[in-house]
Amino acid sequence: MKHKLLVTGGCGYIGSHTLLQLLRERHEVLVFDNYSNSSPEALKRVKQLANADFEICEGDIQDTRRLNQAFDSFKPEAVIHFAGLKAVGESVEKPLEYYDNNVNGTLVLVDAMREANVKTLVFSSSATVYGDPASVPITEDFPTSATNPYGRSKLMVEECLTDFQKANPDWSITLLRYF
Repeated sequence: MKHKLLVTGGCGYIGSHTLLQLLRERHEVLVFDNYSNSSPEALKRVKQLANADFEICEGDIQDTRRLNQAFDSFKPEAVIHFAGLKAVGESVEKPLEYYDNNVNGTLVLVDAMREANVKTLVFSSSATVYGDPASVPITEDFPTSATNPYGRSKLMVEECLTDFQKANPDWSITLLRYF
C-alpha cells in the first residue's frame, strides 16, 4: 500500500537512507529539512539511486507557518521525524539550543500535525536515553537515565509524546531507539 509521508530531517544520514527505502517502496514523500546538519546533495543522490522523484520543502520544524504550508499543500498521512540536533559533545556546550530545537521543535511539529489532523508519528530517538547501562546488550525494558543534554532532549521528547498519546489514544506514535 502506498502512503503519503512527510519526513523531517530527510536529508540527514538516517533520514536519507530511510527516504531511499520509502521511495523504493513507491511511497509519496515530502522531505522537510533546514539543511543545518546536512547538504541538499544527499537528496540528489537519493533521487538517482531510487530513480524516483519526491517533494522537498526547505524549512525549520520550529517555523509554524512553514510547517502548516507543507501540511496544507502535501496532505501527508503520517510523519517520520528525524529532524534534530545530534552531537553529544556539542549538546554539552550548547544545551539550550538542543532543548529548544529537539524538544520545542517536536512540540511545534506535533501541534502542526494536530492542526492538519495527521495522527501517525514515528520519532527518531536514541539509545542515549539509557545513559550508562549496567550491562549490555541493552533491552527496551532497561531504565532510562540520559547523561548529557542530547540524550535528555531525546528522553524529554519521548516522555512528551508518551503523555500526549495517552491523552489522545487515537494517535499512533512510535519511538525508535537505536545506536
